[in-house]
Amino acid sequence: MSQLVMTQLGTGYAIWSQLGDVLITVAWVAFVLSLIVVCALGTHLLVITGTFLANRKKGMAIEAQLAGIPLPAELPRVLIQLPTFNEGGVVERALESAAAIDWPRDRLRIQLLDDSNDGTDVIGQAKIQELRARGVDAQLIHRTNREGYKAGALKNGLLHDDSEYVAIFDADFIPPKDILRRTIGPLAADQRLAYVQTRWEHINQDENLLTRAQSLMLDAHFAVEQAARNWSGLFMPFNGTGGIWRRAAIDDAGGWEGDTLTEDIDLAIRASLRGWQTAFMPSVAIPGELPENVPAWRQQQFRWTKGFTQVAMKLLPSVYRSPRLTFIQKFAMTFQLFQGWAYPAGAVALFSALSAMVLTSTQPWGIFFLGVFSTVFGGFTVFAMTATGQWALKRKPTVKTFIAFLSMLALNGGLTLSNTRSIWEALRGTPSAFVRTPKGRDAELDKARPTKGHSGMGELILAVGAVAVAIWDEAWYSPFFALTVFGLALVGAASLTAQLNRQA
Repeated sequence: MSQLVMTQLGTGYAIWSQLGDVLITVAWVAFVLSLIVVCALGTHLLVITGTFLANRKKGMAIEAQLAGIPLPAELPRVLIQLPTFNEGGVVERALESAAAIDWPRDRLRIQLLDDSNDGTDVIGQAKIQELRARGVDAQLIHRTNREGYKAGALKNGLLHDDSEYVAIFDADFIPPKDILRRTIGPLAADQRLAYVQTRWEHINQDENLLTRAQSLMLDAHFAVEQAARNWSGLFMPFNGTGGIWRRAAIDDAGGWEGDTLTEDIDLAIRASLRGWQTAFMPSVAIPGELPENVPAWRQQQFRWTKGFTQVAMKLLPSVYRSPRLTFIQKFAMTFQLFQGWAYPAGAVALFSALSAMVLTSTQPWGIFFLGVFSTVFGGFTVFAMTATGQWALKRKPTVKTFIAFLSMLALNGGLTLSNTRSIWEALRGTPSAFVRTPKGRDAELDKARPTKGHSGMGELILAVGAVAVAIWDEAWYSPFFALTVFGLALVGAASLTAQLNRQA
């Protein structure tokens, strides 16, 4: 009898041992595949940086040529659209900035496209009456249904105007007075141009460590990525604000559509599929506000990441069927739309590594070196693009710059769960509202609760669990997860604190 029991126990142990070996193998395979994705996306950043450096002189010549194009003898009519939603803290400034733009009063109209439900429309209407008394053609178009969100507001505004050009500025941006005089010339001279995109600057760059980290990311995006794409003939997206569109291009591309959370890149791709060209003028900078707290920034990144995946699912089939685009253009656009997939790849890498650490006390040296290499390589590619952006903008590096760069890496690691969830929602077709990003004074006035699933508890639990596993397993080889785990703890703590403060 005892022999039979021992035999059964031995058989059971063998089965569990084999199952454990299978799980360990699956974990390491998932780990390796996820790091290959991370390295591929890092290579994409390196290629973009190299493309910028290779085309920089050509690009500077192109921009100098664009800047030298004179305005037409008869200045065209321009519509300025200011889409807003519960932004009472900045709406007056937005209207005043638009009214200060240097353009003949009889050829300029300002639309405040307000979908607010908190009384912002009352503030806006009072300011518009003041501007109209000064001879400014300004009007309030207030909606109560928010159908199509920002895209719906922009589309609705176009029903009330037929100007040849449309300038779009988010409420927290302050366009320079000469922006139309510097951008309309190229549009008027080249009938193939759909829009001119300008570069973002930052009003509150030095407010805190988060804003400094964001400024590095956005500087790299505009000074390097947008420039590289435009100057090399690749697709350059519209950034949602700080751009001037040709009305005919908007109509020809099918108009604004609100079925994704990134209506800007959606319309830009559809215009590209119709054969429209674009121009980038980085010397024309438009200052805007950056989110000053982690929950607001996290919310913004969630929306952007989900929107990019939605656009990829919606338009990539049409992109690859298009005879107008070369294979290189299509391939580059694919990487561009899937760049947010570094987050789910990072999540798989973290979970699979932690699982393997629990299941076994040993780690293959090849796995260790791949983990270290991918971490160093990924950090290097981000550093290369970021440093190139600072160099291109002639910003001198300081100790604060280096600290902001490390914070940028950690904070992006802290978005692993949130942005993975955003991509999962996009793949499942889960709808979500266009949630504006509160900034500056509006961030203090904002009364919206964090959306479900964004309390920060998930990030905190994962961070604590990762540290516990590392200590329990004596995982001296896991420091390459340190920035991600620290970022998860930081984002989780900040999000949870914000939720508790709002509930108090």
